[in-house]
Amino acid sequence: MKPMDEMERSIQLRAEELAYKAVLGGLAGSTCATWLQAFLTKQAPDLVPGLLLCLAVCIQGFTQVLYKHRMVEDDEEYREPNRPARMLGAAVALGAFLLFVGLLLMAR
Repeated sequence: MKPMDEMERSIQLRAEELAYKAVLGGLAGSTCATWLQAFLTKQAPDLVPGLLLCLAVCIQGFTQVLYKHRMVEDDEEYREPNRPARMLGAAVALGAFLLFVGLLLMAR
């Protein structure tokens, strides 16, 4: 397998970007259609497309912050707080809060 040059990497990155946006658009459309159908038929909606959409967007955002932090980690000029650790801590705290509230509501 030969190593890719800069042009091949750019083409592959653009293709992956387009595919990612298409998948996110499909999931967003599926989520909206599912929620609209559930609203019109007074049934419970399917949560899987919405959860997959949220998961994909959260992972993309977190990895973007993580890679940016790693790139400027040793540079004195761009010194900033550890945002990935803060985001992870906030996500864990939010998850624990939602789990606690859910358990309280189920106990009633």
